[in-house]
Amino acid sequence: MSALDLATLAAIAALLVLSALFSGAETAFTGASRAFITRRARAGDARAGRLASLRERKDRLLAALLLGNNLVNTTATALAAGLLIAWFGDQGVAYASVAMTLILVVLSEVLPKTWAITHPERAALAATPLLAATMRLFGPPAAAVNAAVRSLLALAGVRVGGERVQSEEELMGAIALHGEGTDEAAAVEERRMLRGVLALDDLTVADVMTHRSRIEALDADQPPAESVRRLLATRHGVLPLWRDGGRELIGLIETRAALRALHAVGGDPSRLDLIALAEPAPLAPETRPLLDQLQLFRRSRRHLALVVDEYGQIEGLVTLHDVMEVVVGEITEAGETILADAVKGAGEIEVPGETRVRDLNRELDWALPEEEAMTVAGLLMAAARGLPRRGEPVEVAGYRLVASDVRGRRIARVRIIAPEPPPAAG
Repeated sequence: MSALDLATLAAIAALLVLSALFSGAETAFTGASRAFITRRARAGDARAGRLASLRERKDRLLAALLLGNNLVNTTATALAAGLLIAWFGDQGVAYASVAMTLILVVLSEVLPKTWAITHPERAALAATPLLAATMRLFGPPAAAVNAAVRSLLALAGVRVGGERVQSEEELMGAIALHGEGTDEAAAVEERRMLRGVLALDDLTVADVMTHRSRIEALDADQPPAESVRRLLATRHGVLPLWRDGGRELIGLIETRAALRALHAVGGDPSRLDLIALAEPAPLAPETRPLLDQLQLFRRSRRHLALVVDEYGQIEGLVTLHDVMEVVVGEITEAGETILADAVKGAGEIEVPGETRVRDLNRELDWALPEEEAMTVAGLLMAAARGLPRRGEPVEVAGYRLVASDVRGRRIARVRIIAPEPPPAAG
């Protein structure tokens, strides 16, 4: 074997190493988490900062990597073909084609990409110098290639924009995989909270409000002594003041302010003027997204709003507490427990009809449909297409719902029997 042959083999080996580096760097660059890179860059990591700046020209960098990779692959194959032709004659072309295909696929594509996709962040940081050098060397021709590609796509009516924004479906898929292989109980709660954050823009205030029938309020038409009794018994800092069962809203009464006013008149309920103490009540249309309502609560000192329909009629009440529960789950008050009125049995639960479907799904990791109705009573009536008879089971998404207590046209309690879990794989 001559010195020229040895030099050719060394050049082919070097080109194969470069090909592997290009392939691994490309996979690591596209697979690295944007959040990880940004966090490391803000922490002062110079390589992460450089990587973040390269991501701003992602299309040009990927084109540069492809140019570099194809250049070294083509050159390595040409050198191998020339060497094998010198050794075996015309058959060397076939030998070079088979050998280089196997070597490039195994050593320069599959192996580096497999490692890079397994450790994308670490590989991307390690490959940052190579990425920067590739951008400097092949960036200008890559820009020309991108311009040509955009022109060709434009002829076909395709417009190429910037980096694609990650869809909510992809985020939900990533959330579903979050925490695998770690503490499962903690991971489940973290996944619930992450889904809750995404849900803020999908839900409206009507989805989480307390219905008008359950609002604790003061009625201006009631005797003053009854209003004072309610003020003394309530655990809320603010109560709505209305007339005619909520059809005429007067305002909001701060409990402490009302009790101070009562003390100022010598404790005489008849001298307490609640209407004079009422403050304007914030109103929220029932169709307002929860994320918008959260922003309004953040800018306001009043973390409560009355929910109204399109005619201005009161439908319910929403608080900052309700919005936060979408993210973190049910927040219990002193002495309360989550799903306090639930009666549990083997594979089943009995709850008040006004229990929110979303709360059940969150606390029990169930999959009851949340689009049909806000409460379990509403879900049961929607599935039964009317008011079911007491004890009549109704199938909903594999769950059996039974109205265990019906009072007039209201379902007071619902028994829910969960589907049997699939048998564990043997």
